[in-house]
Amino acid sequence: MRYYKSFNEPGKKKLSVDPLIDPTSSITDTYIGKYTEIGKNNSIAESSINDYSYTCENCQIIYSEIAKFVNIASYVRLNPGQHPMQWASQHHFLYRKNMYGFGEDDDSFFEWRRNKKVTIGNDVWLGHNSLIMGGVSVGDGAVVGSCSVVTKDVAPYSVVAGVPAKVIKYRFNEEIIEKMLEIKWWDWPHEVIGKRLGDFKDTKYFIRKYGNG
Repeated sequence: MRYYKSFNEPGKKKLSVDPLIDPTSSITDTYIGKYTEIGKNNSIAESSINDYSYTCENCQIIYSEIAKFVNIASYVRLNPGQHPMQWASQHHFLYRKNMYGFGEDDDSFFEWRRNKKVTIGNDVWLGHNSLIMGGVSVGDGAVVGSCSVVTKDVAPYSVVAGVPAKVIKYRFNEEIIEKMLEIKWWDWPHEVIGKRLGDFKDTKYFIRKYGNG
């Protein structure tokens, strides 16, 4: 596990191989990659946030795997708590037993939640106040609209929105999507990305130039 705490003065922000983590955030048992930033008042537990990804303020993330270059807006929640609807009671006294003097907590319930990880692909944009349910996978390059509730897997480069979230459109046509998934630019070295920044602004030129390996 890598965990760093650092904070730069407003207006002088500069990312580095050491993550930039606002001191108001709580982070436990989480891997955080290079050139990452964690905003104010985040709560992150038992997750991984890979290189170049960032969160804005007031995000809640647990039991999630976040790839590279992921854009997470404010108030996003990944893997919210679930309650046992099939039991006679939904209340957490049935598994948080120690709080009520009923004995040891039911670890099997929490393990069930851990096994329903959220997986966020590379270059994903999660809009403001969006919610991704446990066990859901969001593919590379996808967009989740603001205030959406995502209950099913999201295809790469699709744009989804609504409650529950549905596909609105795709960012590119099938041919371009296939090429982008082959190129996997998010795995390029830091220096290479820096040299090729200008090419990102013309997608057709980008896939022509880098689509053959």
